[in-house]
Amino acid sequence: MNVELTGVIPAITTPFAEDGTLDLDGFRTLVEAVIGDGVHGIVVAGCTGESWALEDDERARLFAAAVDQANGRVPIVAGCGAITSAGAIGHARAAENAGCAAAMIQPPWYVIPGEAEVESFYRRIIAAGDIPIMLYNIPRRTGINMSADLVDRLADEPRVVALKESSKDWLVLSAMIRRVRDRISVLAGYASVLGLAAISEGAVGYVDSTTPVIGQLSRQFFDAAVSGDMETARSLEGVMVTLKFFDCGTFPATVKVALEHLGRPGGPPRDPIAPLTEDQRARIRAMLVDAGLLPAAARRASAGE
Repeated sequence: MNVELTGVIPAITTPFAEDGTLDLDGFRTLVEAVIGDGVHGIVVAGCTGESWALEDDERARLFAAAVDQANGRVPIVAGCGAITSAGAIGHARAAENAGCAAAMIQPPWYVIPGEAEVESFYRRIIAAGDIPIMLYNIPRRTGINMSADLVDRLADEPRVVALKESSKDWLVLSAMIRRVRDRISVLAGYASVLGLAAISEGAVGYVDSTTPVIGQLSRQFFDAAVSGDMETARSLEGVMVTLKFFDCGTFPATVKVALEHLGRPGGPPRDPIAPLTEDQRARIRAMLVDAGLLPAAARRASAGE
């Protein structure tokens, strides 16, 4: 497996039109925008991309559009999670056919299988194709916290090339880095609170949903962190942590509104997520102003002053 997944790899939203259909033009615009920000890769149709709300053919269309728009400039990682291994294998085949660099797969949610069953789930997927695999630990969404022992065993598989560790638990993230960084790329989730510590510990980058909002600041943060410029890295992480998108609406509707405020494609979320209220939209705008991403006049405009 010759794909290298390192650096800043944003998980991007999926723009929808007002009638709920895919906005592929908006999606391509967003892909182009984050590439312009200097990212090292892009995750599509992950949790941030509302993968749970996508039909199989819609995922396949997103995979193909992302690969076409990127045109070899950055690797595209396809969100291929499913409750059954057969479902994940189907998504992974679509990703491979589209030319994606890797498939990101989390443990099956809702079912809450045991560790042996989770391992068998992954090994069936690994045996079924050729596309490189990014393991994805996100217990808040799946109800399963992958152990370092399990990830250690799976890291011996040649097709497993990376781990996105999104437990939001520093002890878990640190253990994963120390156990498997000799074989696979470990990328942190929640870069705004754990990115600097993770890179200092040996993570090779991060996968986050904030990068499309903060733009080039994310790449500047990463470059400062890996070069040892702690003053700059801490300052930029301080900007990132002020964007509390989980506090005023259901994710990722909040991120979509932030993107719209910044002139980037957002669009409505899909059912059952509700669009943000005007008050919530104003709170998102105020966050962007406080972070220096919008001029102060934008706050006054949203308040009707």
